[in-house]
Amino acid sequence: MFVEVVRLFMVVLFTAAGFWIGHDATATGSMPGVAAMLGCLVGYVFGGLFGRLLERAVGVVERKVERLPAAQVLAGFVGGCAGALAGATLGVPIVVLVPPQLSLPAAGILVWTSGYLGFRLAARKSTDLFHMVGLSTRPLVRAHPFDGDDGYVVDTSAVMDGKLLPLVSSGLFHDDLMVPRFVLDELQGFADGPDAVRSRRAQRGLEVLDVLRKDSAVRVYVLDDEVPEIATVDAKLVALAKRLQLRLLTTDTNLVRVADVQGVPTCNLRRLAAELGPEVNAGEVLEVDLTRPGREPGQGVGFLDDGSMVVVNGGAALVGSGRVALVATSVVPTSVGRIVFARPVDGEHDRAGDEPREEADRPA
Repeated sequence: MFVEVVRLFMVVLFTAAGFWIGHDATATGSMPGVAAMLGCLVGYVFGGLFGRLLERAVGVVERKVERLPAAQVLAGFVGGCAGALAGATLGVPIVVLVPPQLSLPAAGILVWTSGYLGFRLAARKSTDLFHMVGLSTRPLVRAHPFDGDDGYVVDTSAVMDGKLLPLVSSGLFHDDLMVPRFVLDELQGFADGPDAVRSRRAQRGLEVLDVLRKDSAVRVYVLDDEVPEIATVDAKLVALAKRLQLRLLTTDTNLVRVADVQGVPTCNLRRLAAELGPEVNAGEVLEVDLTRPGREPGQGVGFLDDGSMVVVNGGAALVGSGRVALVATSVVPTSVGRIVFARPVDGEHDRAGDEPREEADRPA
């Protein structure tokens, strides 16, 4: 429909242009009609091409605008209008004093530059501008508490978890992600801390937030709201989510329990990823890299690609030896996902496990 309307206007424009060009070029009566017909045909073809090109340009602008918060779009529009008005005011002396051949292009450039500059500055400072007039840029007032269209308050464990970016990139999450300022401060503290593993995960989490903010379809807000009467970060998160009537996105099981007691809906990112991950059945052969000893003597612990823990009885000697072939013996679902118990496929381990039974079965 959009392309056809543009084509209609182009047909009218080119038909009129052809008629006037034919009328001025010759004095014969038939020439203007022929020129108008040619202009109509040119307008029909050019109008279709121009309409499709214009439709694509509008689509690009629409996708760009979708990534911007509504506050930035509104502030940028007002700033652009103010900048264009200021540029037009400054261009009046140029139009009056300079010949039209030079003054009109110069004034046009001045108006366009001032409008674009006003849009960029106002959009960049939209939060401060709204605060100056007593308004907020965040949707803190909800008509329905904990609505399905609301966003998530994201805690530190969810940001540091490697499953956040794949789940968002897959299109599973469409809601806004709201990261409190004190969560960013905690992430920065972990990133600068002495623990190498935690520091690497925190740095990765900050990179994930930057990728989501720039390239993801979801919007990432940084909440400046503080809860000064509460000291611990977990308690701050629950109180802030309850105050803003938002859901809590975390991987901390204890935090989920505390939030449930206080009536705050939660989404356990790790449990969600485990439920969506590939199913592991008893007897299935796995290849896992055992990274550390288990709690019990002789156990080795590794992790599947989806984050599920694999506990291997008799696998302590295989820790750090690379990927090991294992046979799953049982799968136990937990509140944070699932734990897979397995044993090595190695023949020596199998014989070691079978020898006692053979001795027990041997008659006295």
